[in-house]
Amino acid sequence: MVEPGACDQSFGIHVAEFANFPESVVTLAREKAAELEDFSPISIISNDAKEELGSKRKRACDPNDMSVGAARARQFLKDFSELPLDKMDLRQALHEVSKLRKDLENDAVNCRWLQQFF
Repeated sequence: MVEPGACDQSFGIHVAEFANFPESVVTLAREKAAELEDFSPISIISNDAKEELGSKRKRACDPNDMSVGAARARQFLKDFSELPLDKMDLRQALHEVSKLRKDLENDAVNCRWLQQFF
């Protein structure tokens, strides 16, 4: 469902990576996103209120966790795209897709970045 207002998560950069956008574009997008995430329009807030506000904002991920997770997500997409779905009956296709998802979910147990997708 789409609602008006700001979003605390965006997957645009990750989609750009999966779509093989040039690294320079992805890097610039990351820098701009970091700049925007640090912006807070409310400058006069008590320390308690700042902590509460900060807890509702997007939580930073460990860059290594994000790198490992993005690589695993790319592998999932590659494996999915290579499934010969046109040669499978519905039951086989559902089984194979379910297996790919289950493997990804198992790998997400150790990766906070991947966990956000489930």
